[in-house]
Amino acid sequence: MKNLAHIGEALFTFGKLSGLMNLMGNSEGSLVIPQIYKARRNLILRTSAEQLSIILGSVLGDAYIYPQGKICFEQSADQKEYLLWKYNILKDLSYPKVARVIRFDRRYSKKNTSFRFFLRQYFRPLRHIFYVDGRKIVPDCLSEKFNSLVLAVWYMDDGHLEHGKYPLFASEGFSDNDIGSLAKMIFSNFGVETKVDSKRRIRISNSSKDKFFKLVEPWVRPNLRYKLP
Repeated sequence: MKNLAHIGEALFTFGKLSGLMNLMGNSEGSLVIPQIYKARRNLILRTSAEQLSIILGSVLGDAYIYPQGKICFEQSADQKEYLLWKYNILKDLSYPKVARVIRFDRRYSKKNTSFRFFLRQYFRPLRHIFYVDGRKIVPDCLSEKFNSLVLAVWYMDDGHLEHGKYPLFASEGFSDNDIGSLAKMIFSNFGVETKVDSKRRIRISNSSKDKFFKLVEPWVRPNLRYKLP
């Protein structure tokens, strides 16, 4: 009976720990994108649905998650308005500064200006989900959170309108398997058909482009309307 009591106590303790790990999103085996994060020792942080969607769309695009959980958002000077839109929505998760960055491009002997901000070091669980051996991947669990705002932010980050007609995503930085996963998610979540071109970019099929534009247009920022027909 004493052994059974010890076993019961151990199972109860394990259950509490497992529940806490799932709450914080730290269980690597669960592969669930969390909405609640542990910010500091006694602080639980809940992201809004809008904030999480912007983070996820940005991670598919230009954002980078550092191993310690900090996330960097950076855009060129021409896209400063777009960056400030993100910052205004995410500012309660961010360090309180949008910084100007000047880099010298030796290839063309000119200076390039961009702007960036960082989310605080809350997001280590997302780093574990979206990076394997330092390489950005597309986790299967993204499908649950892959809504029209995620799609629109990814398009604003990494998409463009080719020949003024055909929307596509610069997806060539992902592996072939991940590109296939993204194309599958776009179809399963939105009914939008795609194809992958010879440069490994995801193109929206002509038969689905009107549906695609209806999905993303409500979110596209004024300074990025050139990405719409």
